Amino acid sequence: MKKIFAVSLLVILLAVPGLAVASSYYVTLEGTVGSIQDGAGLASSANIGVGANVKYVLEIDTDRTGYTIKNGKIKNVNNSYFSTLYAGVLSGDAGSQNNYLKESNDWYSALATNDMSGINLTNWGSDLEDLTVGTKIGYMHEYSYSSSNNWKYTQLNLQDMTVTNISNVAPTPIPGAALIMLGGLGVVGFVRRKFS
Repeated sequence: MKKIFAVSLLVILLAVPGLAVASSYYVTLEGTVGSIQDGAGLASSANIGVGANVKYVLEIDTDRTGYTIKNGKIKNVNNSYFSTLYAGVLSGDAGSQNNYLKESNDWYSALATNDMSGINLTNWGSDLEDLTVGTKIGYMHEYSYSSSNNWKYTQLNLQDMTVTNISNVAPTPIPGAALIMLGGLGVVGFVRRKFS
């Protein structure tokens, strides 16, 4: 029985990213698309139009310094935190990497990218602790380039963006959730068969 418990715990720790390490936290933002500049056609290929409801997840790690990559060189951004776009809407190319969250005058701003797109958000308050569930984001847009279409550009200008969740555990993707469920069912079936 101890072996079954140990294997089950190992499966859960491996399947749920961020469970063992909690230095990052994940901010979920939801709102609507206010306007679109779709030179690359990435919004239309994703079937996104004006008024569409959209959801983003931003990862923030206060133990790491933010950075930007220009001409292949990494440059730390002083007095910033690391941030990255954990989940976005557009699927193209971010172009350059900007992964930082920084105080600017009396408000915070962030540039956060992943391999497919990036976001720019500003103005939620004078302190990082001001970012709580219900916080309204003053300005936010997502951008992406099409490397197969002469690096043309798509930008979603977002409105009514609101923080709907803050967690120290990354949202579990569907395959990870399925693995956990199937692993649990397998353990239950094994135990039932062995001890019946």
